[in-house]
Amino acid sequence: MLTESHTNPPRKDAQTDSGKSSWTIREFADMFGVTPRTVRFYEDKGLLSPERTGQSRTFHRRDHARFERILRGKRLGFSLDDIRAVFDVLEGRISDAKELRRRRDNFQAVIDGLADRRRDVALLERDMTEIVSVIDDYLTQNSDDQTQDVSNLADRYQAAFKKHLIAQQGSI
Repeated sequence: MLTESHTNPPRKDAQTDSGKSSWTIREFADMFGVTPRTVRFYEDKGLLSPERTGQSRTFHRRDHARFERILRGKRLGFSLDDIRAVFDVLEGRISDAKELRRRRDNFQAVIDGLADRRRDVALLERDMTEIVSVIDDYLTQNSDDQTQDVSNLADRYQAAFKKHLIAQQGSI
């Protein structure tokens, strides 16, 4: 049920500066490319609290910003409890110094982990860019000659990969 909400970033046309400052649940869900059921799920979990008038929900800019944070956290693999822990601190619900220190240490561990992930993403991006380049070169050179052995492509990739490893070792 929640797959859509943590894989899809907010749609490009989901801008809050269009002059509109409140939305129905359908409008709100549409802005983020999720279903109203998904929005209600996060409300049931206590992560969203739109204005209620009877059965109607009205979402405001604060809800928009909060939902962006929730979805970003989900896309990055954080649990709802992790996200709630951040909101608890941001909204002043935690005042015990010992608990604040514990959460601060947990947040610092997350920051450190994110730095590691950024490095991993950068390395993976470079590797994938190199693979695409080798494939493009191969396809360009062999577009007319389909009898060329594909192992040539593998040999070229291996050479490029070895070059990359040597460059990486030099930077360590």
